[in-house]
Amino acid sequence: MGGRLRPFLLTVEEREIYRDLKNRPTVRAFGDLANASIGYVSGANDFFHLRPSQANSFRIPDRWLRVAVRKASQLPGGPVKRSDVERWLTNDDPVLLLDLNGIDRLPAEIRRYLDTEEGEKARATYKCRNRKPWYAVPDVKVPTAFMTVMNGRRPSLIFNEADCVCTNSLHAVTLRSGVSAPVLRSGWESALAELGTEIEGHPLGGGMLKLEPREAQKIPIPTGPISLTSAEHSALLQATQTMRTWRHYG
Repeated sequence: MGGRLRPFLLTVEEREIYRDLKNRPTVRAFGDLANASIGYVSGANDFFHLRPSQANSFRIPDRWLRVAVRKASQLPGGPVKRSDVERWLTNDDPVLLLDLNGIDRLPAEIRRYLDTEEGEKARATYKCRNRKPWYAVPDVKVPTAFMTVMNGRRPSLIFNEADCVCTNSLHAVTLRSGVSAPVLRSGWESALAELGTEIEGHPLGGGMLKLEPREAQKIPIPTGPISLTSAEHSALLQATQTMRTWRHYG
């Protein structure tokens, strides 16, 4: 269990059940199924994320705008769908990332936006002034799913059905070759994976649980039936509750 002391909050029986289940043939580490990495770092979020009304005002072409999930509170309870995107745009939320990667010559409309007072402030920030060109946000990608970083009850894995991108307030999850989204989704919702997030993540103040990419990679994910007995299932639930109580959640 990674040499950490927190698993010893559990009983010997609970630890043995967890260890046994992790070694079942149908259980894989999250990192074997998918990769979790931080989202992009813009260096000036308020400048690089526009409201639709701003984009229209500056007449910025749609091809340089990507709909972004900026923070966990923006995520719906289920998959991110086109209807969610339409709602954000209708509400004039600042979710349009200005993605200028691969642009050879800046159109006049974009130069006008970059040369605003806000643009002058943005280019002076640490991240912007240390990259060339300063206005090209690196590592912008469309993940299969979003994973929450700071969590109360447990980390969420929200699948991306609308081709959105995300900031580093979330982890961007991409599937390994040959892995299906339904298998990962089902395994993530299991009691074994739920306990795994508690063991592999690390607690912060106020009952919060933080999950770094390297920690997420170790979470055990059932990829098929593991035939839990009622006693084993109860032990997983009790162990998870013990860990949450210890970190003062709820």
